[in-house]
Amino acid sequence: MKFLQKYKYFILCSVLVILFFSMMFFTHASEKQSKDIEIFPSTYQPYLQELKNKHPNWSFTALYTNLDWNYVIEQENIFGKNLVPKNYSDNWKNTKPGEYNVEVDAGWVDASKKAVEYCMDPRNFLNEVRIFQFETLSYDSNMSQIEGIEKILYGTEFYRQKVSYLDSNRK
Repeated sequence: MKFLQKYKYFILCSVLVILFFSMMFFTHASEKQSKDIEIFPSTYQPYLQELKNKHPNWSFTALYTNLDWNYVIEQENIFGKNLVPKNYSDNWKNTKPGEYNVEVDAGWVDASKKAVEYCMDPRNFLNEVRIFQFETLSYDSNMSQIEGIEKILYGTEFYRQKVSYLDSNRK
């Protein structure tokens, strides 16, 4: 029990990560093989289809923000709002006179508009490694099944265990 008390935040974070991945890997996406991809803009579809081919159980849901791309880029391209390391190439740095290589923070300078656009474009991150930054973290009872969580925990000390947490009053 002392182990659980000592590492309760680590355990909580671990459980949340497990729930996060269970939502991605244990969905019943086979019924809607490519239907979830068809709702995306055509420029996204090849990337998503490649991921779907490699991971048929993955499902994709579009999030519509109703934000204007040009407006968003303009708002994110304000001096000092988005930074890159000072040792990055000039392509990544703001080169406006008076703003070029001005350290906004130790070792960090203002990002260029092209860098902001690149980082804001989800298509640049639709691959097996970087797609997880778009993972929905909210709980969905249809996706987060105990069986899926148990599969992830199998072979660990948390398999088929109940974890209790104490509040600041040790209750």
